[in-house]
Amino acid sequence: MDLFIKTIVAFCIGAGAIAGAQALWLSSIKQQLHAERAPVMPPPKPMPSVDASKIVKGINPPPLDPNLGKNAALGTINRQINQSIRAGDLVPRPRSFPGVPRY
Repeated sequence: MDLFIKTIVAFCIGAGAIAGAQALWLSSIKQQLHAERAPVMPPPKPMPSVDASKIVKGINPPPLDPNLGKNAALGTINRQINQSIRAGDLVPRPRSFPGVPRY
C-alpha cells in the first residue's frame, strides 16, 4: 500500500512540474511577443497592368501541330539502333602480348 501511495505522489509531482514548466515557457513567449513591436507595413504596390489578350491565349491555347509527334517513334528507334551499334566500342579489347599468337 505504501508503494502505491508513493507512486501516486510521484505522478502528481511530475505532472505538476511539467505543468509549471509549460506555464513558465508560455509566459516567457508571451512576454517576448508583447515586447516586440510589429513593424509598420510598407505601402502597397500599385496593381500591374493586365493585357486581356494574353489571358485569353492562356485560357484557350493555340492548337498543337499534329505533325509534331509523327517522327517521334522513328527517332526513338534510330536512337536505339545507334546505341546498340556503339555498344561494342565500350567493351575493352583483350590484352595482346608481342610474340604470342592469338587464336
